[in-house]
Amino acid sequence: MAIKTSTSTVIVDKDYIHPSFDYTAGQDGAFLAKINGAYGTGAAALDNFGYSVAVGSGRIVVGARYDADNGSSSGSAYIFDLNGNFINKIDGTGGTGAATFDYFGQVVAVGSGRIVVGAHADDDNGSESGSAYIFDLDGNFINKINGTGGTGAAANDEFGKTVAVGSGRIVVGADGDDDNGLSSGSAYIFDLDGNFINKINGAYGTGAAGSDLFGLSVAVGSDRIVVAARYDDDNGLSESGSAYIFDLDGNFINKINGAHGTGANAADYFGTSVAVGSGRVLVGARQDDDNGTDSGSAYIFDLDGNFINKIDGAHGTGAGVDDYFGISVAAGSGRVVVGTYGDDDNGTASGSAYIFTTPLSNHVLDML
Repeated sequence: MAIKTSTSTVIVDKDYIHPSFDYTAGQDGAFLAKINGAYGTGAAALDNFGYSVAVGSGRIVVGARYDADNGSSSGSAYIFDLNGNFINKIDGTGGTGAATFDYFGQVVAVGSGRIVVGAHADDDNGSESGSAYIFDLDGNFINKINGTGGTGAAANDEFGKTVAVGSGRIVVGADGDDDNGLSSGSAYIFDLDGNFINKINGAYGTGAAGSDLFGLSVAVGSDRIVVAARYDDDNGLSESGSAYIFDLDGNFINKINGAHGTGANAADYFGTSVAVGSGRVLVGARQDDDNGTDSGSAYIFDLDGNFINKIDGAHGTGAGVDDYFGISVAAGSGRVVVGTYGDDDNGTASGSAYIFTTPLSNHVLDML
């Protein structure tokens, strides 16, 4: 869809269109609102409101993992429109079940007309077996997914440690799953109503093994699912890390692990973070030492896992020792964003984020 402004015409994914947002107002990076639990939404001391955030489908979702509405650290999440106006608070009531120390809201995702909230310490199928909740964009409960129905989450699997939604799919990581060895990890694919589609866990040649923590970071978009295993030792290098690319039904496409010139080394934690959008796969390696110990890096691949570029703070972007460039990554709308929380620009570990360009790809499945 084209939207005309006073100076240009821009392409906006359908996922962003919502009547509450004025696309012609302000400038890039212009301040809109600060949301902090005031005005009846209820965040209190030690709630950790803002520990997780997501935006999409005309909504902003903010997690508060230590909220005590249903018991100590039961957790909650808040829904706002794109201008920060409060819509709803979801906290496990209404039959959805978050309880003491479930950490509902430690991870949140929004897209494809759905809100997904993880509660990795839920005990439905054993201690910290985990769960995830699906809501519509107004916070109405749709389903709870927790490893039953043949999908297999069990004690200490921490199903719901990571969640993603997009391209008509919900992906939930369970990095504590032991299918291929202790904490080898797995990820589950569901449709938008929580119906089980597939479980991916490193079998069939993809290689996840004990202590790989496959599923500790997940992403979905541009017709692809990406699951990282940052403790993978594939190159004979301890904890060099890897990431796996699948189609939307969980069929294996490629494994990317720092070989072929991309350079992941021992303890780089390639796969610390992953993102997919605008026709690109992005993988963070927060402890890469290119510009000093733990300066960090991020790798860009096409949707089939072919290497495109490595960004690591060189050429004027400035990542240095202990910056952890790549601790978080995002890709979409023709941009790549990389977080570096250890940057000292404004004081010790004040942090920063870097923005890079990539060819804008309005992939049809990014618009769902």
